[in-house]
Amino acid sequence: MNYLKTNEGQKLIESFLSKYRKSSKFVYESEIRQFETFVNGNILNTKESDIIAYREHLEVSQSSLTRKISILSKFFSFLEKNINGFKNPILGNYGSQSKYKTPYFESERYKKDVQNWLSSLNVSNGTKETYRINLQTTMKVLKVQPKELTANDIQKYKNGISNKYQSTTVWIKLVSLNSFLKFVLGIEKASKLISFKELGLIPPKKDKGYYQVLNENELQRLLEQPDKSDFGRRNKAMLWLSIGYGLRPNEICKICYDDFESDRVQGQQKLWIRDRKGIGTDTAIILNGKALDSMDDWLTIAKEKIDYAEKKTPIFSPFKWNMPNKTLEFYRQRIKDKNPLTVRAFQEVLKRYVDSAKIERKFKVTPHALRHSALTLLAKSGVELIDLKYLAGHQDLSTTMIYIHSVQSYQDHVGLYHPLNK
Repeated sequence: MNYLKTNEGQKLIESFLSKYRKSSKFVYESEIRQFETFVNGNILNTKESDIIAYREHLEVSQSSLTRKISILSKFFSFLEKNINGFKNPILGNYGSQSKYKTPYFESERYKKDVQNWLSSLNVSNGTKETYRINLQTTMKVLKVQPKELTANDIQKYKNGISNKYQSTTVWIKLVSLNSFLKFVLGIEKASKLISFKELGLIPPKKDKGYYQVLNENELQRLLEQPDKSDFGRRNKAMLWLSIGYGLRPNEICKICYDDFESDRVQGQQKLWIRDRKGIGTDTAIILNGKALDSMDDWLTIAKEKIDYAEKKTPIFSPFKWNMPNKTLEFYRQRIKDKNPLTVRAFQEVLKRYVDSAKIERKFKVTPHALRHSALTLLAKSGVELIDLKYLAGHQDLSTTMIYIHSVQSYQDHVGLYHPLNK
């Protein structure tokens, strides 16, 4: 039954609205009628669950939601005084409207805070996305606004996730939260909430991959594995970028045609590596020698056989298996959709060549092992540390210095120069 359309209901709503100015009357009645429609006219049977459902139904800003709930609360309080047995479903025993407000992590304010925070970070888009996802899952658990957080809330959160995740994951979740709180609250207030020492957070261990490198002979054998097929030509060009320049696998997979500079200088060509992890900016490498020959070999085939390749098309085209013909062929639909080769596909290619080259190591030979091998060999060859840092795409020089660990040789070891060791 639609009570507000009865004579008694009409009199009550008119009596309620009579207390307000003409402009407010229109707004108040409109809000009440909207809710009346939402509950199918059963306004006298409204329960707390209906108010919460109404909140979920509305797609409005926090301030607009607060205004709507406030108007309904005033009207329900009026009904409570004039209808025997009716109870205000909003106030009741709760005393405030806070429970009906959109949670901070779902609000427009949160979205703006996150957007501004991420824009302020000098890191790659991939790292920003990692931070965003970790912050979102954290704020869903904490629920409250940053200014309402306490150090005890953070401690309880850390204790709760420590049983679910590895220490590295716990670390990055708290790093993401700490960075966000510094942005929205300021460094001083954020430092009072999060103390990594008091929380007992364990920083991630150094990547063991830095010490998992192949020697020159093994790398040469890898480069000899790809055949002269289209598939093999693509793979050899990829191997050269990894072994020759130490590019990360995801950096290789997303290289597009317009990342190459059109002009060649002294038979060399510049290639831009976009949005590099850790520094969030672009750097360039100079292709020359066998690496450039291999790239030219692949691009000649690719441009010849793919007539719809555009500037933003990834250069390393995916392949698919043609079951009837039992051959590998270009995956034309994925190429047309500009879908890059996946890192997983690169890993599978490398695994095949590691097996065929009969390379046996105690560690798993991954694309990252090729990167570490390349940078270590360049360090051994005397490349300046600052140049190596630029090539590697490192933000911190101390990270690049890790590659110096194996630079010393048996012929030129520091121990040979100690006066007491001669």
